[in-house]
Amino acid sequence: MTRLFVALSAALLILVGWAAARDTSARPYLAIQEQYQKDYPGSTFDVSVQQLFPNFTIAQVAGSFRVERCISCHVPDIATIGPTEAAKRLSQDFFKYEPNAQQIAAQNHYTGTHPAYVSTAGGSNPPSISYTVFGADGFASYSYIQNGQKLTAKLPGFIPSFINPSTAPANQIGIDSVGCIVCHNGSRLALQSTGGADVNAHENLIINPVYVFTEGAALYYKNCAQCHGGSGEGGVGPPLNNQDRLGFFNEDYYYRCIEYGFTDFEHYGSIMPVWGSVAPGFVYDPVRDKQQPSNARVLSEQQIATLIQFIRHWEGYSTLP
Repeated sequence: MTRLFVALSAALLILVGWAAARDTSARPYLAIQEQYQKDYPGSTFDVSVQQLFPNFTIAQVAGSFRVERCISCHVPDIATIGPTEAAKRLSQDFFKYEPNAQQIAAQNHYTGTHPAYVSTAGGSNPPSISYTVFGADGFASYSYIQNGQKLTAKLPGFIPSFINPSTAPANQIGIDSVGCIVCHNGSRLALQSTGGADVNAHENLIINPVYVFTEGAALYYKNCAQCHGGSGEGGVGPPLNNQDRLGFFNEDYYYRCIEYGFTDFEHYGSIMPVWGSVAPGFVYDPVRDKQQPSNARVLSEQQIATLIQFIRHWEGYSTLP
């Protein structure tokens, strides 16, 4: 009995040690935080606090906050340095540490200035995004053709109404109170940024919300609204604003949908056009397929990526992947 007890105790110690080692190795953000402290001497933050606490009602469920883990890597001391300095550092660190920063910035028309506030009118000092222009209470009109008839859609802005700064002090709300997910979407619980199949820290991320909302809308109403509806509600094609679909499918699925259309195995027999290229291995079946694929690319890879991020704007804050 004594031998059995000793063996079980040893096994337990080994298991605890393995779990501790795995837990430590699963925290790559700690190295990022150490580098952050070297870059910004004097930065103080509690490493045990690895989430942001947005300051609006919908950010809580039964008294508990919805988790946002973005600050595990990005400005972990945002609570002490404030929104203006945090916005400055976000941009600086992006260009310093992202290997493809210049290419990503060019593709997504990122100017290098991150908003520090959501304000009623917007502005440059401090940098602010305008709720009047991009808030849910404002609408932009877009025209599209459906069944030969010209229709007009009123597209509400992407900043939700619960971020309306009209009653806030100075009519502005800082990004330390707004958080990241409201504008950038992304995988709010993810922390893996390098290595392994579970790399997901920036999955489904909206890189530059203002650009993809305006440019994406132009692409959507020119090419997609006639089948998917003026508000993404669906029609001949499936609804794109459905929260179950947005919460379930990742950006790779949407890319295949648009790039390959009906030539992709997930869409055999559908009428979804091929907007990019024919899927590898596709063989036309006259019984199954309703049309022959065209080899002419209609949308570039970047335009497709912009469309996907535009569609992500319909994902509600409370919708979880």
